[in-house]
Amino acid sequence: MNVRVRSILLGVGLGIAPILLLDLARTLRDSHDTDPTATSFWWVLACYVITGAISALGLMLAARDRLLAAVALAVLVFGVTPWTPVSGLAQLGNLPLLPLGSGGLDAIGIGFALIGAYAYVLVRGNRA
Repeated sequence: MNVRVRSILLGVGLGIAPILLLDLARTLRDSHDTDPTATSFWWVLACYVITGAISALGLMLAARDRLLAAVALAVLVFGVTPWTPVSGLAQLGNLPLLPLGSGGLDAIGIGFALIGAYAYVLVRGNRA
């Protein structure tokens, strides 16, 4: 497979995976709050741990490949900004890219932290 195609596909995957896992964690947390016997809170924590592991792997790979960092950064920006409680950004939720739920404040915080981390890796490259 071409190196650029691999970088783009991996960047899309590393950008979408944390968003989907954070949305799953929110859904599981809401389910646990509604009915504690429906699911265990450990699954919510597992989603956060897996999100951290995927993000660490993505940042490690992005330090060597700036195209991967740029694609993951773009996917995260388009995936996280519709969740922000700002009136001007609410229309971005209609994009067909990631029709997710409202997220939570923790998902917004983690998403913007990842955006900052990928932006830093994109600027610094191998020296990050």
